[in-house]
Amino acid sequence: MAGLPRRQRLTTNAEFQALFQRGKRIDRPALIVLWRESNESTRVGFAVSRQLRLAVQRNRARRRLREAYRAARDAAPARAALVVIGRPAVLREPFPVLLGQMRHALAAIPGPRRS
Repeated sequence: MAGLPRRQRLTTNAEFQALFQRGKRIDRPALIVLWRESNESTRVGFAVSRQLRLAVQRNRARRRLREAYRAARDAAPARAALVVIGRPAVLREPFPVLLGQMRHALAAIPGPRRS
């Protein structure tokens, strides 16, 4: 993934499961952000609801979420683990609206921001 190095991504199933089970949740119409405080710099993973039946749709939704995160990552806290989950609306919303939802969700997470 260009623009999102491996050290900034959640890579193992255990990391995802920890957030799904014990993460705090922020809901927006097109996405959900699960987060936990971390001792490491911010790491993020992406998932998409199976309500999007076709793999093509799920892949497109993940690409849109990754791009929105890249554009809004300055709003994310400096130290957190995040999973961004795409809802079906992620494919219907215009990109500026999706970006705004991502920024508001990331800004709602407490903690110091990157400088």
